[in-house]
Amino acid sequence: MLIGLSMAISILIIIAGFIWIYVRLGPYLSDFIPSGAADATPAPTEVAAAATPEATPTPEPTPEPPTPTPTWQATHRVSANTDVNFRSGPNTISPPIRTLAPGTLLQFLGEEQQTGNTTWMRCRLEDGTEGWIAATLVTPYEP
Repeated sequence: MLIGLSMAISILIIIAGFIWIYVRLGPYLSDFIPSGAADATPAPTEVAAAATPEATPTPEPTPEPPTPTPTWQATHRVSANTDVNFRSGPNTISPPIRTLAPGTLLQFLGEEQQTGNTTWMRCRLEDGTEGWIAATLVTPYEP
């Protein structure tokens, strides 16, 4: 009986120690700890169209010519001294799309997201590939 009680108390002390370490070090390790529901993306749902008893043809408007796509323009460059990961999402858990060499030019798309202590920037490469990179790894680029 005494051994079982002392074992239960030891387990509770160990669990309390792990919780204390997690709380104290969590902010420093936030890129390595999954944030759970914050990273989950809801699945798209389909909405069924309501059936109408009689279809009335409507005249179709004349389509306007498409607006020209703006040309790609570099706004930032990779400033790290080593290759860096260009990721599919704004965290270190998301898989890398590719590795970028130092000096690679990027176009910032205007979207930033804070994950833990890291600010992530959504960027586009010259070939049109879009992804995320940590803001600390890039600097503004002026041609």
